[in-house]
Amino acid sequence: MTNVLKIDQYLESNQFLFHIEPYRLGDGTHIPLHRHEFVELVFISQGAGLHEYGGHTFPIAAGDAFIIEPGMDHAYTIDHREGMEVVNVLFVPSLLERELAALAGVTSFIDFYYMEPFLRAEVSFQAKLTLSPGQMLDIRGLLEQLMKEYRQKESGYQFLIKSKLIELFIVLSRMYVSTRNHSLPSLHNDEEIILQICEFIKRHQSHPLSLEQISQMAGMSQSKFTLLFRQVTGQSFVEYRNMQRIQLAKQLLAATNDKIARIALETGYDDLSHFNHVFKKVTGETPSQFRKQRKSNS
Repeated sequence: MTNVLKIDQYLESNQFLFHIEPYRLGDGTHIPLHRHEFVELVFISQGAGLHEYGGHTFPIAAGDAFIIEPGMDHAYTIDHREGMEVVNVLFVPSLLERELAALAGVTSFIDFYYMEPFLRAEVSFQAKLTLSPGQMLDIRGLLEQLMKEYRQKESGYQFLIKSKLIELFIVLSRMYVSTRNHSLPSLHNDEEIILQICEFIKRHQSHPLSLEQISQMAGMSQSKFTLLFRQVTGQSFVEYRNMQRIQLAKQLLAATNDKIARIALETGYDDLSHFNHVFKKVTGETPSQFRKQRKSNS
């Protein structure tokens, strides 16, 4: 049975859902399959090992930086005589809700924060970021500042940690875009690329991904991507994304008592009236009518 690492076991508190800690793992150490309720940013500062993630196993070594999404099973095996030193940064997305929403318009951030873990899990090649010695020094400096603030907990430390965490992601995103050599176009044919993009949209349907960003991920012009996407799915990109969002909204309406405005936000709609319009267009009912009907049936 896969061990689940809980938020209340590892993060500071419900008021500040964050933790950072360095670890040293000796040669021969095996950390069995587990998953988290939070996001984990991993930076390998020294040594090497093997990482099992999404059904694939690949080597990791000093300079590697990657993100583990919540709910993803993964494991480590250390097979290096020096062992492995790693810094883990743990947080939940709600800690940076406004900042992440703003960064959703920055393609380099989308590539690193969302696309890199997707490629690593879904496509049979490495997509992780490997830093140069100079880049490692820069990232170590930022991580040391984060660790210092977290340990000392002086006045205003939570605000400084959040700003440094955003700075860390922006710097890593720039490094990823400048050094990446893996992309969806490495797949065999255009249809396979579109199918992988569909899986990516399903996983991140609530995020404000644009046609421009998705086309860049596919390595295509917007016109070519639009044509191929409709040929493969029978829908436009916006129609397909809306369908996935409304499917999620239907699940939330049926399974929770959350306000409809909150569900709209959780499924990627900032405008409640627009959410109501799209929902009725897709389902033939308003969200209120859908919820009332499902509650009556149950």
